Amino acid sequence: MNVLSIVWGTCSTAAVLRDGEVVACASEERFSRIKNDDSYPYHAIEAVLAVGGVDSGQIDLVAFLGKSFPAADLLCHKWSRFSTFDRMEEQHRYWYPKFYEKKDLNFLEVFKDKIDASQYPGEWEDVIYFLKDSDQKDADGFFQEFRRRVVYKHLGIDPKKIIFTNHHFSHACYAYYASPIEKDKVLLLTADAWGDGANATVSIAEKGRIDQISSSSNFIIGRLYRYITLLLGMKPDEHEYKVMGLAAYSKPEYYRRALSVFENTMYIDGLGFAYHEKPADLYFYFKDKLEGFRFDSIAGAIQKYTEDTMRQWTHNALKMTGARTLCFGGGVAMNIKAIMEIAGLPELDEIFICPTPSDESLAIGAGYAAMHDICLSKKQDPRRHLKPLRNAYLGPESDPDETESVITQAKAKGYSISDGRNPGYVARVIADGKIVGRCYGRSEFGARALGNRSILADPRNPNVIKNINEKIKCRDFWMPFAPSILSEAQDQYLVNPKRIKAPYMTVAFETKPKAHEDLKAAIHQYDLTVRPQVVDKNDNPEYHNLISEYRNLTGIGALLNTSFNVHGEPIIQTPNDAFRVFERTNLDALMFDGCLVERNKKE
Repeated sequence: MNVLSIVWGTCSTAAVLRDGEVVACASEERFSRIKNDDSYPYHAIEAVLAVGGVDSGQIDLVAFLGKSFPAADLLCHKWSRFSTFDRMEEQHRYWYPKFYEKKDLNFLEVFKDKIDASQYPGEWEDVIYFLKDSDQKDADGFFQEFRRRVVYKHLGIDPKKIIFTNHHFSHACYAYYASPIEKDKVLLLTADAWGDGANATVSIAEKGRIDQISSSSNFIIGRLYRYITLLLGMKPDEHEYKVMGLAAYSKPEYYRRALSVFENTMYIDGLGFAYHEKPADLYFYFKDKLEGFRFDSIAGAIQKYTEDTMRQWTHNALKMTGARTLCFGGGVAMNIKAIMEIAGLPELDEIFICPTPSDESLAIGAGYAAMHDICLSKKQDPRRHLKPLRNAYLGPESDPDETESVITQAKAKGYSISDGRNPGYVARVIADGKIVGRCYGRSEFGARALGNRSILADPRNPNVIKNINEKIKCRDFWMPFAPSILSEAQDQYLVNPKRIKAPYMTVAFETKPKAHEDLKAAIHQYDLTVRPQVVDKNDNPEYHNLISEYRNLTGIGALLNTSFNVHGEPIIQTPNDAFRVFERTNLDALMFDGCLVERNKKE
């Protein structure tokens, strides 16, 4: 059975499942080059169908994520094209009058200059008319039919084959079925800002069923982190990771008073949430309460509040269900430090976080959710039919013809060209202090570069931090880098008594003294924690070989790995993308399948 699965929203994404196995997944941003592109994922759909070897006529089912649909936000490209200033304007021009002055405002009227009615499918008139009508009856049904029409226009697929899956159930299915853990009595938690009327759920997966035992609509963390990011002058729904990186520099004696502001709002009540004082909104309330606090104290406080809240909620869920294994989905699971705190709970034996558990992963989750229901309807055990991810390399491969064209351009411009098939030579280049961009094989799905679309450097050398930040990535100075560590070397560096699997940079760990020397450029500079990609040879043999050759040269079984992009752009997808970044930055070398381009020009 061929399933096309689609997220049209924050970072629109598409995936193909063939007979229960995910064979392709990619986000629209990789092709449009617009960060967090929230357009209909036309190019991503075309790409995953091609990678999966599936013609539109061979699609048996289309699983669309979401019963509801944020059409006004998408018409204005709120997630991809609103600047930080625009998001502040949204608070002042739309939400403040709505919450505090009780005005009946229409989002499209307030931001009519932002409406992009020319975007695909170019037939938005009835949607705009519907959104401007204050009496929006059956909005879910209206927007489901609209999305069916869009897919029919694009692929000619019978609208009867198009279904819509619940947001949080899809998060739970992704967290569970994509993971490699044994499928027996697993606690599934989901937590995010919002989706289909909920923002946190608790479920148990057991005996081929997923039973939800709690659902909440008053969970604050996902939205709160969003608006604290905005209050700190950074872009919400994108720069939350910067707040988390900054938080480690704040000490308890500095953030304690700010923490009390957060603690005076939501608290854990069993599997749900209650309030000491419920804010009328999450921007102006905290803007007033946190006035005068230092920026780093606010960052430290929101992170501490997140960690404490998530740890207590997970503790309660484990205690009430008796489960000792956990899978976590939703945007809050992107908070690697909170996951580290949860992993340390004594009542938890095993935890697994799949790649990019935020909303783009729902392109896979919606497909799993649809297949789960189909299996149950046929009285089949979904565990026998839905296969875990083999790895995260689910995007398109580099086009050999495009690679050859880039090599021709590089030669014409005088760059040195050598044989990149020799991992020993590339390892020597990195050991000599050079910074190498790698565009190799199939691209990774999601927000984390895992070696195939990565910038690689010597993890021993603190100087590469400044070089990458200022000359290549143009990123904030306080942000840490991460390492790719050989699976056979991880015990040298990670404090990991529970043997938690970490192939996707989704869990943080405390580090051992050897990491403080060998990986000093690839761990957090202040708290010495690390967000590793543990590389198994079976997952990526070529990348494993490169790190192994580096280990043979230096004795260090890891490389510094950061995403191959400049700040504010998506991770590169194609050889042309890679060469463009190479030319506009001070990247020293560029590695393709079989070829290494070096900046030093021939005499």
